Amino acid sequence: MDNSKKYIAIEADAQNWEEAIKLCGEALIANNCIGQGFVTACIEREKSFPTGLPTVIPVAIPHAASDEVNITSVCILKLKNPVEFKRMDDSSESIGARLVFNLAIKGHNEHLDYLQNLIAFVMDEEKVKKCLSLSLGEIPNYLENNMS
Repeated sequence: MDNSKKYIAIEADAQNWEEAIKLCGEALIANNCIGQGFVTACIEREKSFPTGLPTVIPVAIPHAASDEVNITSVCILKLKNPVEFKRMDDSSESIGARLVFNLAIKGHNEHLDYLQNLIAFVMDEEKVKKCLSLSLGEIPNYLENNMS
């Protein structure tokens, strides 16, 4: 098993995209994956470069390049109610994200590869549906086994 990546799954209700990112950040901080500065960096980046994807099941993948990443990790937030994120491809449009994948990537070189893998994952409707149907305890292993 590859311990160089950590997957954390949480479920919550968020009022808006900023709160959704903060919830992910709190879980990542609690697991010693990131520092507080990473959360701020994600929120700032989302304002300029939104990450909502209008996939069949809409998702958002907030992330930021930050030196405050201790371990490459992803916090998956299952939202009880969809939260509006601006679209990555058209920031004048919004999507109601059902899942948020907050990416914390250690080392700037890995960033693009990992992001491409995650985008491929969320574009696969079956995989995203499976993520929504799994319990929080099952999601980390599922991601570990299905993210190339």
